[in-house]
Amino acid sequence: MSTPTDATEALLSRVRAICYDFAGTEEKLSHGAPFFHVRGKGMLSFASDHHGDGRVAVWCKSTPDEQQRLVRSDPDVYFVPPYVGVSGWVGVRLERPGTDFEALSMLVEEAWRAVAPKRLAHAAPSAPPPPPVYATTDPAVVADALARMTALCATLPGASAESSASQTTWRVGRKTFAYLLDNQHRDGIVSVCFRVASDEAAALIERAPRRYYRPPYVGAKGWVAMRVDSAKVPWKELARRVTESHASVAPR
Repeated sequence: MSTPTDATEALLSRVRAICYDFAGTEEKLSHGAPFFHVRGKGMLSFASDHHGDGRVAVWCKSTPDEQQRLVRSDPDVYFVPPYVGVSGWVGVRLERPGTDFEALSMLVEEAWRAVAPKRLAHAAPSAPPPPPVYATTDPAVVADALARMTALCATLPGASAESSASQTTWRVGRKTFAYLLDNQHRDGIVSVCFRVASDEAAALIERAPRRYYRPPYVGAKGWVAMRVDSAKVPWKELARRVTESHASVAPR
């Protein structure tokens, strides 16, 4: 197995090694994140810059009491994660210097014991399988799309940009009018999202389903995504769409 060179992938590799120390552990993608489970029962999720929070972390199954104890003891490392935090799961930051992987291993062991069937309680772990090959994108394609979008949005009054690991967001005031998505949820796609009328979104997707698609979350609110990682991208049409999206939310 090759040694990961990307810092985030190196952390994932370290987490993967910890999880596979326990019998019956399996890995799959869940909502675009590596998810570790035993017979379908989740014990840990790897979260990299989730919705732009800037963290490389794991969300680990725990108890509400233990979650609160850890968060109180070191709030710079431990936190209440979204979605699963209400069930007692705890977030652990990994990207900070001096990460205590031994403490993480003990936390993972408790999570494993909570989900593993009794027959695995004293079972030796199997040799870990080869790590999954997740989708990637071409950095040159992403850089070109970002440069084009940056140049376009610089001409739109009041536009501002905010970037995270997997997306760049353009707003006018507090209202968003465009996104550049890069391998979001590890889908292997580079696209630009913009606002359109809901009936027009459906028509675009029906007419050219390989170019347009309904993006997660915002797709139900009148957004459509155009792929910009194909051989021929209609940049003029995209510029018109983004400009119209800006106009639809910009103050008069």
